Amino acid sequence: MTSDQAVKPTTLWNKNFLLWWLGGAQSAFGTALAGIATSFLVLHQTGSASAMGINLALAMLPAILQPFMGALVDRWPLKPPLVLGNLLRGFLQLGIGFLALRGSIPVEVIYVASFLTGLVGAFYGPATAGMTARLVPADQLERATGLMQGATQTMTMLGFVGGGFLVATIGRAPSLLLDGASFLLFAGLLLFVTLPERTPRKEGETFWQSFTAGIRYVRGSAIMMGLPLLALLLNASFAPLDMLMPKRMLALGAGEQGYGLFFGLLLAGGVVGSLVIATLGRKINPALSSVWGMGLMGLTTLGLAFAHSAPQMYVLAVATGLANAFVNMGIGVIFQKRIAPEYFGRVGSLLGMVGTIGMPATLLLLAPIADRIAISTIFAVSGVLAMLGAVVWAAILKREPVTAPLPAEPAAA
Repeated sequence: MTSDQAVKPTTLWNKNFLLWWLGGAQSAFGTALAGIATSFLVLHQTGSASAMGINLALAMLPAILQPFMGALVDRWPLKPPLVLGNLLRGFLQLGIGFLALRGSIPVEVIYVASFLTGLVGAFYGPATAGMTARLVPADQLERATGLMQGATQTMTMLGFVGGGFLVATIGRAPSLLLDGASFLLFAGLLLFVTLPERTPRKEGETFWQSFTAGIRYVRGSAIMMGLPLLALLLNASFAPLDMLMPKRMLALGAGEQGYGLFFGLLLAGGVVGSLVIATLGRKINPALSSVWGMGLMGLTTLGLAFAHSAPQMYVLAVATGLANAFVNMGIGVIFQKRIAPEYFGRVGSLLGMVGTIGMPATLLLLAPIADRIAISTIFAVSGVLAMLGAVVWAAILKREPVTAPLPAEPAAA
């Protein structure tokens, strides 16, 4: 029995899960505010959708380092990376906020801050992989996943809906300061969370041996090979939403408020989906949830290409959020049930790296032409790609069971 299994909780609402749930929710609220503030800060100073795309891409590029970070995380105690990651991201956001209070910021400074924030995230992300599975009983994983998604999406929704009005009212700099404070608060809450001990690594195992063991482990499963590719396609398909929605909302006369309302309604749909998941629990099939959810997300994105008013965009936002909740739940549960706990960091980081790189790659490719191609054309292509991805993922899921745990010690390749 591993130490992860030995400290497994017996109830859903234990102290550690509750603190993790609350901390993630409040941090999500501040992040939503910062997303609006940063987007319109860049747009206000440059007037360019391309500049926004570059800024988003720079925040995501450090994801290519995640597999190396994951190998480190699997060798270390869990709490220090989590606390340190929140502290560093909090100080970065506070720094940009204080600079913005003093006047105009060179766009290059914003680019650097976004890149550094992404670099911290590349280390922090692997440390959170599989966290819910460590904090709740196995038979409560689906419900806990729904609760985590629901709380995070609810607070993000409040941040987006109120954020557009708040940014327009009090300015972008105070919103960035609120985001920085939310990260520091989460770091404080984490000090009171008791995390399970890591399974000791093999005696004498080097960093490189840990890293290559993770690669061999992934190669032992078609699903684990397919999950990163699915995330890659999904993120690449939906990257244009973040990049082009501010400009689209300005063209429709909705501005910052419309932008915030769109993503707020998208998250509202996600909250509804997450509450359904939390209610039904194990009655939901994770595999079917991920396939049909991704297909619906592709269909709603295609619909954005034919929407010509803000209300139409809002309806599609709700449907997209509902579908996204089921995609995330399916992928998250499959990951946490299929992976041995001692490989959460390495496999989760590979999933994060391959998936995340799709978004900055797409943004960098679109940046030179985003102001010259019709937004509706970009949305249409994105939607079709997502629907094709759902078909491919369904084929992968037919190859092996999604809940059978892969042995922690696969044969070397």
